[in-house]
Amino acid sequence: MVKISIIVPAFNEADRLETNLSEIESYMNGYAGNGTWELVVVNDGSKDDTLAILNRMAQVKPWLIVVDLVFNYGRGKALRAGFERASGDRIVTLDADLSYAPYHIERMLSKLEEENADIVIASAYGKNGTVQNVPWKRLWLSRIGNQILSYMFNGGITVLTCITRAYKGEFIKRLDLHSDDKEIHLEILAKAKILGAKILEVPADLRWQKEKRLKVVGKRPSARRSTLKIRKTSSSHLFFALLNKPGMIFWVPGFLLLGISTGILLIILSTILSDPMLSVSVYHALRDSMISASVSWLVMAFSFLLGVQFFTLGFLTNQSKTHQEETYRTLHAIYRALKDKRD
Repeated sequence: MVKISIIVPAFNEADRLETNLSEIESYMNGYAGNGTWELVVVNDGSKDDTLAILNRMAQVKPWLIVVDLVFNYGRGKALRAGFERASGDRIVTLDADLSYAPYHIERMLSKLEEENADIVIASAYGKNGTVQNVPWKRLWLSRIGNQILSYMFNGGITVLTCITRAYKGEFIKRLDLHSDDKEIHLEILAKAKILGAKILEVPADLRWQKEKRLKVVGKRPSARRSTLKIRKTSSSHLFFALLNKPGMIFWVPGFLLLGISTGILLIILSTILSDPMLSVSVYHALRDSMISASVSWLVMAFSFLLGVQFFTLGFLTNQSKTHQEETYRTLHAIYRALKDKRD
């Protein structure tokens, strides 16, 4: 019998926590049956009554496991603590506010089993996915960000930042994870891709609850803090994306510099050829122009040489990344062999 572990990080979720956990309970008892699943809720240093509610529920709910981190570390630390505590053969991660309803559990796990995948992601931005009640600014930022991340991760995945996922327990537990905040979603995918994991998506329905929408669109004293947190998250996501395609750091300016040098050369040629007083061959005209060493020629030559150097650095950076991936695969294999021997 396959056991299912559901991991839910919780930070200041006292308002709807009991209702949402009861909703998960009702769904799982109907889907998997009593005694075949567990719910690991990780209290990430909540300042409200989240922990008190969890401890009270745990006394009468045998399926509920409470992990208390004491301090607020971030979603990554909470998920890593949940992975360590989970005992299921299949692991599902959900948001405490149930922006993705519990029925996504069956949808993801079915895909996991049918396709023998290692990771299945709920995607509201892919084909047949839907979005409701999300403020348009937040939705636009999320869609654009995920499109950029998808490109940096070589496509195939439309949502890389969503917590709603299903994993093979053995696979996710053996990934060497270190992120403390939301960048853990990208860290998991980056390391899973290095190991050749099969990563799939299923259509999902993202629906923000009224309370969550009001927290975002309402005028609250914490609006500045929320903006700073969004910027921090975006920066960390961009950093992880660049780690996946580090050559882009050099190829983009390389293309720009080569484009500048080509543009200057075309302008020079156009100027020479359009001169009605041209009495010598094009070759001699170009030679005379270069001998005079005009600023245009110097800028063109400098841009060309610098562009070539950037392309070379991009190539070397990608080679270094390939070497690091091979090293990671080797170390992971050694770690897995030692763990199997110890177990």
